[in-house]
Amino acid sequence: MTTEQLTLEERVQRLEDLQAIARLFRDYRRFLDGKDFVSYSQLFAADAEFTGSDGGGTGPEAIRSMVEGMVGTHLRTKKGDDLHLVANEIVEVHGDRAVADVTWIYIVRADDGTPSMQKVGHYHDILVRKPDGWRFQRREGTTDIFE
Repeated sequence: MTTEQLTLEERVQRLEDLQAIARLFRDYRRFLDGKDFVSYSQLFAADAEFTGSDGGGTGPEAIRSMVEGMVGTHLRTKKGDDLHLVANEIVEVHGDRAVADVTWIYIVRADDGTPSMQKVGHYHDILVRKPDGWRFQRREGTTDIFE
């Protein structure tokens, strides 16, 4: 069904869903870079899966534990010494589910204080609408370019 075939109510709902999903991506970045791994883990559904080149986990607690284990190796220890950019979202909403592809860029503070791009990759996501908002059901991360 094309956007033109949707009712006004369906079109408004679609726009609201796209905005909420964009917020999910921004919160993901904000909590990850802020080292708030508890809030980060709550962006995932109870039975969510995360897979990537740095590991994986199922469920918010396992995902939180996985990302905490990346601190000092794949993530900087000090808040403010690394930053993720999330861009180029392509999102297809299908009722209470959505499929998305996004690009991510990982930037760190170099020894001289300047920004240094370390990695570029993409996520393929399956998202679900829960009573408290959109959540990641499955997030598959791929690193495309290394420094």
